[in-house]
Amino acid sequence: MKKMLLGLFTVLAVSMLCMITFSQSVEAKPQIRYHVEKIQLDSPGEATIVGHFSNDGDETGYVKWMDLDLTLIADNGQQMWADTGIRHYVEKMVPAYEMVHYTFYIQNGDIPEYHKKFRWKCHSNTHWEKNAG
Repeated sequence: MKKMLLGLFTVLAVSMLCMITFSQSVEAKPQIRYHVEKIQLDSPGEATIVGHFSNDGDETGYVKWMDLDLTLIADNGQQMWADTGIRHYVEKMVPAYEMVHYTFYIQNGDIPEYHKKFRWKCHSNTHWEKNAG
């Protein structure tokens, strides 16, 4: 009886170990996000977005495209400009556990030139794949 229980316990322990190992290897994938560091409004109709992609996953990934919801708020609390857009064809490689700087420009006639302090609200959704191209 003791041998049978010991054998059953051993089988269960090995099974659990295999399940844990297998589930971790299946979940190996990139986890890439875009972080806005600063926004510049130096020219009317143009915004410069400075930021970086970070990959918290354990595998290299390639950013394909990203959604960006952006709202600019003046120092007096009034909304200066807001828009939603998709940035296609990014094609940026982000190694596992690293970050890659990425700056891009938005052109829109409604973006003001503004040299005072302002703040922004931003939400981005990054779409990536494991392979380039």
